[in-house]
Amino acid sequence: MDQEASETGGATAVAAEDVAAAALAEPAAAPELLPPPAVRWPLARRARAFGPSLWAEVGAYLDRHPDPVFFGSGAPAPELTPLDRLRAAAAEVWADAAGNLGYAEATGYEPLRQLVAARMADRGAAVDPAQVLITNGSQQGIDLVARLLLDPGDAVVVEGPTYLGALTVFEAAEATYVVVPMDDEGLDVAALGSALADRAARGLPAPKLLYTVPTFQNPTGGTMSDARRRAVLALARRHNLLVVEDDPYGELRYDGEPIATLRALDPDVVYLGTFSKTIAPGLRVGWLVAPTELVDPLTNAREAADIHGERMTARIVHRTADGFLDGHLVAARAVYRRRRDALLRCLERHLPAGTTWQAPTGGFFVWVELPQGLDAAALLPAAADRGVVYMPGGWFYPDRRADRGLRLSFSTLDEATIARGTERLGAVVAEALGGMAGDTPGPR
Repeated sequence: MDQEASETGGATAVAAEDVAAAALAEPAAAPELLPPPAVRWPLARRARAFGPSLWAEVGAYLDRHPDPVFFGSGAPAPELTPLDRLRAAAAEVWADAAGNLGYAEATGYEPLRQLVAARMADRGAAVDPAQVLITNGSQQGIDLVARLLLDPGDAVVVEGPTYLGALTVFEAAEATYVVVPMDDEGLDVAALGSALADRAARGLPAPKLLYTVPTFQNPTGGTMSDARRRAVLALARRHNLLVVEDDPYGELRYDGEPIATLRALDPDVVYLGTFSKTIAPGLRVGWLVAPTELVDPLTNAREAADIHGERMTARIVHRTADGFLDGHLVAARAVYRRRRDALLRCLERHLPAGTTWQAPTGGFFVWVELPQGLDAAALLPAAADRGVVYMPGGWFYPDRRADRGLRLSFSTLDEATIARGTERLGAVVAEALGGMAGDTPGPR
């Protein structure tokens, strides 16, 4: 019996080896694949906020002319980048790199946080460096606030119009909007009060936060008056609204006296700042100042997003800014002031009657209102064909509504280019008016 079992087992082993050898010699036929589903990997609802890219659309307009003038940039002038200072700072930082390349500094490089607190104190805001979180640009600050505070369906108060990047963040958080109009003094407090009262009367929850760019606003270039700032803060306290002050352009004032930041008036304001407009945007170094009780939760949210910021770049920015930035800004303001003045003169010279605009006292933008009956987005293809591209005002609303406003940026354009671009824009507007009225109006 044992011998028989042994012989049988041996035969089985030989057969298994034969099967394995045959399998190696003759590859099995590929399995029949099912057709892919219509949607292979369904995206989360929040993914709707990430596309299609607005800048791809802008690029397509720029491609319509061999020599376009682009009034759409929100960047500082490249020629004002302090390259020599940055090179020297980088050399010093990398010479001292040992020990600075590991995981550490969740809230950011302490000397940079101290420098930020000191600069904010110069503008009237008492800030403890422990309240400062260094971020990957101020855009990350908006994202961290949204991650921490917004549940799907929560309402956010925004200015109408407002910064595009903030809308992308809030849409990804699946927020809803209370869009409050603006006037010459900034956000309309009476309209905000009416909107909040209306929500309460309808049994809707109060908004979670109010996002504002009160100084040299993007896109309008306007600045909220001191009285209006105090009224907004009082109303926000009454309704338990967290105010988020985004202030990328606050140090770029060309006329008049500085106005206290919202954070200087109320320590419960979340303040966002950046070195993108004053040193260089590609460095991606900004900061967030929060009330003490929000610092740890925001730091935890930041660790979940990217662990911590780029340590070497923070050191480079600190060494670049320390003892240098104030003087650099004096020179930069002089350049931007000339470019703003050139744009205002050219608008007066080339834009037809019925066109209006605001003269900003700082920042990078002039807001233009086309004559009644025109839509800036509808006019953009004709403008691009003529060789001038701008940002239509409707793009700065959550619903991308029809709007006769448009944003013109002067920061990256020399005076000759500004003149050429406004002349082209004036011709396009005049042609559109002529098409409406049957004749072409004279110059404004």
